[in-house]
Amino acid sequence: MLARGLLCRLAADASKTSTQNLPQLARLIHRSVLSRNASSVPAIQALSRALNNAIVESRRTYAISTKATEPTSTVKRAVKKAASTKTKKTTKTGTRKRSTTSKATTKKAAPKKKAAAKKPKKKAAPKARATKKRTPEQKAAEKRTTLIRELKKKALKEPHPPRRLSALNVFIAEATAGSEGNATGALTTAVEKFKALSPAEREHYNHLANERSAARLNEYNTWVHSYTVEQIHQANLARRHLKRIFSDKEKIAHTDPIKDDRRVKKAATGYSKFVSERASSGDFTGIKVTERFKLISNEWKALTADQKKAYSA
Repeated sequence: MLARGLLCRLAADASKTSTQNLPQLARLIHRSVLSRNASSVPAIQALSRALNNAIVESRRTYAISTKATEPTSTVKRAVKKAASTKTKKTTKTGTRKRSTTSKATTKKAAPKKKAAAKKPKKKAAPKARATKKRTPEQKAAEKRTTLIRELKKKALKEPHPPRRLSALNVFIAEATAGSEGNATGALTTAVEKFKALSPAEREHYNHLANERSAARLNEYNTWVHSYTVEQIHQANLARRHLKRIFSDKEKIAHTDPIKDDRRVKKAATGYSKFVSERASSGDFTGIKVTERFKLISNEWKALTADQKKAYSA
């Protein structure tokens, strides 16, 4: 009876249950039946056969029910209408949202900031050239050249020296004016011509020399007065320094002392008066200058105090 009841329930629920749950259900039924009717083996066998047949039938019915059925034309039309209404609603809402968002963005759009001015790029610093090491001789030569350059600036350049012109100078200047070619040859011929001049012709050139010398002296004094007394003094110091630097073979121009009549002359001392007197006496002719001054200084030292006062008065 129990087996029949179970089979009836299984057949009724077969269409509702899936094929995946049927084996589990069969196992549960089998266990329950065994627990209750362990003594009746033929009944159990009959029950197991019935379960197997029920499982097979349920699988067949499930396979048939799972086949896809095509929808009808009315169903298709209803589905299309529903889809079209949904798309229209979505597009309307989308356009509304877009319009509202665009208005909000235009209201909230802040004024654009001006672009910051670009800073000019810094130019790369030029690479320093590798300086070669100089020898001590090169350093000394450079020091000498810089010193000479500075002294020449301080020494000033006069338009011409204040020396007087001679008749020979004037005649040579006239004879060699416009001459080209050998200068030494033109100079020697001019000197020979000057020697052959008559006394009246020489007197004429002497007169020209005096006039030109006076004009040159006037020009020289105006140049001196264009500077201050201190500037002329510093120029004379620089000229002395240049004379000491250059030897007698390396004579350069503009090293003679500048004569300034504005400078106050110092009062001559007794010793300087004695030296000038003894040097102009002619007692030391033919004697070197150094030896001459040694002898004069010894004579000055040999004088008494009263004799020295006579020169200082």
